[in-house]
Amino acid sequence: MEQNPPSSHGQGRTQPAYDTSHGGHYGASAALAAQGFAPVAEFYTGAWAKVNQGLHGTYKDILTTYWQHVISHLESETHDYKLHQLPLARIKKVMKADPEVKMISAEAPILFAKGCDIFITELTMRAWIHAEENKRRTLQRSDIASALAKSDMFDFLIDIVPREEAASHAKRATGGAQASAGVPPGGAQLPPQSIPQAGHPGGHNMPPPDPSYLGQHMAQETDYRQGPMYTTQVQAGPAAGYGAPPQDMYGQMEGIYGGYPPMQAQQVCPEPPSVSAQN
Repeated sequence: MEQNPPSSHGQGRTQPAYDTSHGGHYGASAALAAQGFAPVAEFYTGAWAKVNQGLHGTYKDILTTYWQHVISHLESETHDYKLHQLPLARIKKVMKADPEVKMISAEAPILFAKGCDIFITELTMRAWIHAEENKRRTLQRSDIASALAKSDMFDFLIDIVPREEAASHAKRATGGAQASAGVPPGGAQLPPQSIPQAGHPGGHNMPPPDPSYLGQHMAQETDYRQGPMYTTQVQAGPAAGYGAPPQDMYGQMEGIYGGYPPMQAQQVCPEPPSVSAQN
């Protein structure tokens, strides 16, 4: 491991303690960077060249100070391997998810736990920097996506948090600000037909009706309704009172066949004499 890069400021002064009780690692690193104890970023070369990649200004000093603390802590301080921030059983279960892993020694999950602790802390600090740049105090998923997009060290997370999510969030934020101001996304102007008006709830601009067309249509409908529907009308007979016997329907039908002569009465043939009467 390379030697710790010296501090750009504060040479000959006693460096204050790295106090994480106020603001965690971010607060401790920000306090040291504000007092001029931030390491020189140009001294980070080799494996540490991308420590502050994608950052600028004070935020670059904050993350550089954090990594200076991490290096000093790993090289000089004693460690209690019985205390862990992350559960070793879960880490060991994730390691066994690889089918090529057969056996795991007792020290491997401890090193993985320390590496995960540093990785989570750095990613959280990068995401919080993005939230502060947007003047927010709530960490969101889009902040993490934007933090991953600023450095190619996190390319292995492209399947978990795609880079397009950070770009789409920025576009939605810009589009929402333009929509609130009445400007469509992209700066294009809407045609007059697509501008919503107060008179139409659906927002569609309907053209006014043609008076000549309406007058012609109404005239045709009026002429049709004034004409008689049937040429002959059926006269209804007098209605019978309640409880009266029904009218003779067959009597009213007499003479319906008046054009034909009446049928003659049938003649009855006499019965032949019986055999006993002949004897």
